[in-house]
Amino acid sequence: MTDDKSAIQGPSDQDLQDLIAENDTGARQPTGTTARILLYVAVAWSLFQLWLASPLPYVVNFAVFNSTEARSIHLAFAIFLAFPAFKSSPRNSVPIIDWVLASIGAFCALYIYIFYRDLASRPGLPITQDLAVAGLGLVLLLEATRRALGPPLMVVAMLFLAYVFF
Repeated sequence: MTDDKSAIQGPSDQDLQDLIAENDTGARQPTGTTARILLYVAVAWSLFQLWLASPLPYVVNFAVFNSTEARSIHLAFAIFLAFPAFKSSPRNSVPIIDWVLASIGAFCALYIYIFYRDLASRPGLPITQDLAVAGLGLVLLLEATRRALGPPLMVVAMLFLAYVFF
């Protein structure tokens, strides 16, 4: 037997580092305008959280949100453009369908903020519009969970939802 190291040589360190980075994040790495949009959304989200945590809203008496409104806005920022739908999805750009789904998801989250007074005036008595937006938002949130954290957590969430409703 010969000791031929080239025959059993595995992947290079760089290949392994690339594989680890891809599997750790799974996120897209877009360029150009899409990258700037994702950056601006992340910065705006961070600034919103800092605003909520600071005493400034109460000092200047501007943009004071109750906890329900704050959670709604927070969730609207959590659009899922950063994560591709499938392993074969492009990592350097965002398809149009993802922009559409992200916009619909943000609207569903902001629905609570936009219609807060109406929702508060009819607790426990949702209208058809409320149920439709909630159902659509729930489906999109489950899809965002699948993309960001994987199918196992989405299945666990669905099991808990089934327990609650059935």
